Amino acid sequence: MLNFTTIFFMKFLKFYLFILLTAIQLMFVFSCSRENLEDEEGLSSADISTNIITNPVIVMTREDHVTVRTRSDMLEKDNEEDALLSGDVIANIFDDFGNHTSILYSDSARLNEMTNNFEAFGNVIFISDSGLTLKTNHLNWDNRYRLVTSSDSVMFTTEDNDTLYGVGFTSDMDLSHWKILEPTGVTGKIF
Repeated sequence: MLNFTTIFFMKFLKFYLFILLTAIQLMFVFSCSRENLEDEEGLSSADISTNIITNPVIVMTREDHVTVRTRSDMLEKDNEEDALLSGDVIANIFDDFGNHTSILYSDSARLNEMTNNFEAFGNVIFISDSGLTLKTNHLNWDNRYRLVTSSDSVMFTTEDNDTLYGVGFTSDMDLSHWKILEPTGVTGKIF
């Protein structure tokens, strides 16, 4: 037979366990929230990428042929965002038959995995296998139309080392059919 003290202790223990379990559940609920928590250095959880890969190699294809093979020092990818490549980006570009046509160097680049479009930033140098060179700070590569475009200032060097300047540029992927949209400068050549 249970006495009054034992019954009181069991009820107290039951109540204590209920409070303890409720507190633990609340702790889990609040610790799993998606709020941006800041650390001592002022960084929040929103400043940290979901996925970071060092020394990645990315291969984009079109109809079973490699169109672009890219590498960089780092790749950052958040959910629903384009992949951001940073540090010594090198992109080898191929034609529809898998033949190498050109190479691109830049400080960083953004890859859209839905369209396979490529956007390069900072010290962009695009060199065709035929020796044509384009230098700019921003360049877009459109996978669907196989075009290279820039709305930034450009410096274009031909196989004969003629250097042309301007703003805006459009070309095919091997720089064989190119156009500077707003050319600037003068030439000393006699035509």
